[in-house]
Amino acid sequence: MQRKDRRNAGGEKLNTQQYETLLNTLSERKKLSLHETIELLGVSESTVRRLFNRLEEDGRALRAYGGVRYLKPIVTQYDFSQVAETNIEKKVKIAKEAVQLVEDGNVIFCDSGTTIRSFCKELAVRIREERLNLQVYTNSLENLDLLSPITDVVLLGGQYRKNRQDFCGFITEESLKSIFFDKCFIGADACIDGEKFATTDFDTARVNLAARKCAEECYMLVDSTKFDAVAHVTYITLDQLDYLITDRAVP
Repeated sequence: MQRKDRRNAGGEKLNTQQYETLLNTLSERKKLSLHETIELLGVSESTVRRLFNRLEEDGRALRAYGGVRYLKPIVTQYDFSQVAETNIEKKVKIAKEAVQLVEDGNVIFCDSGTTIRSFCKELAVRIREERLNLQVYTNSLENLDLLSPITDVVLLGGQYRKNRQDFCGFITEESLKSIFFDKCFIGADACIDGEKFATTDFDTARVNLAARKCAEECYMLVDSTKFDAVAHVTYITLDQLDYLITDRAVP
């Protein structure tokens, strides 16, 4: 499918591929000069300036003297169906690594994020192949659908959230207080300064934090793009985790 070009405020065409190449490179380098961008894209100075303007309008960059500086995207809302289609390859690699840490007889908690859904997909494969005996607790309908046909799953109820396809709130948190987990597997919407993991809302933060308090070991599964994002509710820090599982693109 041919990509559509975008237009800036003046109605001029902006090439989508050039825009995405610039954004991806900027997210890695954090700063680019006007001259560096001209060489990178092989375009004119006026085109680069229009691309810089578009990045700034989109809130992805800040114009600086002689160039542009990357701005981390702020995650304020969550839509499971949209997030599930992003960074799929990274999530699968993380999931394949994480499932190797599950042991026969474990009681585990799986949160409702899309990276944990990838984990549950890989876990289902391992359960079938190795006939693992597990007890799984989750607040996610997606995880329930993936695992309930092949292992024991307890769905923690509460207030249903369509945007996350899960349950949260007082009932969920109170249920967690009476359970002990060998391992809990959780995710995050952002990682701030490489050590503070955050989500978009207080309900998700409370559920995951409650699960961590009831678990002997806590595993954070998060892909490298989360290190370039910002979410406003921090709920756990690096020193509160036993394992951080991510991909090689993390700085």
